[in-house]
Amino acid sequence: MNGKLSINLTRLTDSIAEMGRIGRRPGLRGVTRLALSEEDGEARDLLVHWMKDEGLRVSVDSIGNVFGVREGSDPGLRPVIMGSHLDTVIDAGVYDGAYGVLSALEVVRRIKEERIKTKRPIGVGCFTNEEGVRFQPDMMGSLVKTGGYPLDKVYTHKDDEGVTVREALEGIGYLGSAGVDPEAYFELHVEQGPVLHRRGAQIGVVEGVQGIAWWRMRLHGEANHAGTTPLDMRRDAMAGAAELYTRLLGSVTRCGNAVCTMGKLRLEPGAINVVPRLADFTVDYRSYDDATFREGKAEVERTAGEVAERRGLRLEKEMTANFQPVHFRPEMVDVVEGEARGRGYSTLRLPSGAGHDAQFMHTACPTAMIFVPSVNGVSHSPDEYSEPEDLERGANVLLGCALARAGV
Repeated sequence: MNGKLSINLTRLTDSIAEMGRIGRRPGLRGVTRLALSEEDGEARDLLVHWMKDEGLRVSVDSIGNVFGVREGSDPGLRPVIMGSHLDTVIDAGVYDGAYGVLSALEVVRRIKEERIKTKRPIGVGCFTNEEGVRFQPDMMGSLVKTGGYPLDKVYTHKDDEGVTVREALEGIGYLGSAGVDPEAYFELHVEQGPVLHRRGAQIGVVEGVQGIAWWRMRLHGEANHAGTTPLDMRRDAMAGAAELYTRLLGSVTRCGNAVCTMGKLRLEPGAINVVPRLADFTVDYRSYDDATFREGKAEVERTAGEVAERRGLRLEKEMTANFQPVHFRPEMVDVVEGEARGRGYSTLRLPSGAGHDAQFMHTACPTAMIFVPSVNGVSHSPDEYSEPEDLERGANVLLGCALARAGV
């Protein structure tokens, strides 16, 4: 049965398009649904409406994760959950996150249409603040759910306007108290990278997720006249940030299995003719290899200290994320690969370069991820696109995997 039953592509793409209309802002081409914003609340409301239409039992937990579950023939069993997230970055595409949530809903719709009674309950999950744009840390909903971060502490985290996570949850009506304890979790996602598209593979069989470390750093120097202060007499915070980034890029290039990004930078006083007294910036370091990740984090901190000392700067640093590399259980990876090949789809095993809720759900239950190609590897952009045929293939694999795990 699993190899024959397919999802309704028209309904899936219509759902993605309707969800993609929520969060349109003047002057931007894409979608902006920052976590726990009014737009995120509207998207959640639409999802809950659709889930209730399908007769799902809807619940919201204490960090705002939303679940909709269809009962199985043995209600005492824990459910198989499929899902992802609905929050976005600023000016995003319509697929990142939403494709996984709405494909999960489509799977449930098709099972209902075919009057299939699974042994285990089966359902949809939508996690809070996967992107981490408005509030940190990212993957907040799955991180808190699996015990990786204290709930009372995360409630106090504030956005740039001083609004706390708890206040934002209350504001959109998604501060809940009920939860779901999945027996297994499947997450379908667009790859967000170029590998599948360039290699012509139809399904990405995700073996795990890169380790991710984030820092916020500040280099304090001395403001001075840009024209009269000799280079060798400057305490230039920007020069320190530039040297640090250059050295880190050289390091990851040499090792070949890590990446590093300085994605956010603010200078003070921020004048064209003044040597910066402050460079306030972020560092993002990632590797799938456990040893490289461990050694690379130490090198980031060591290099930052060396640069600061050499240039007469004072360094402040705070590690804001430290997520170890994840390697999914081989039997779950094999389920995805077997289902894809059973449907005649070409496959490629690969790790995820982006973080996903699956990397934390992996600590709580057997977990697997399915990727579909992103055209030219574009994501976090209005130009993000995946071909409808690829969307269909991914959702079909999700359908087969979920049925196999839930039992018929």
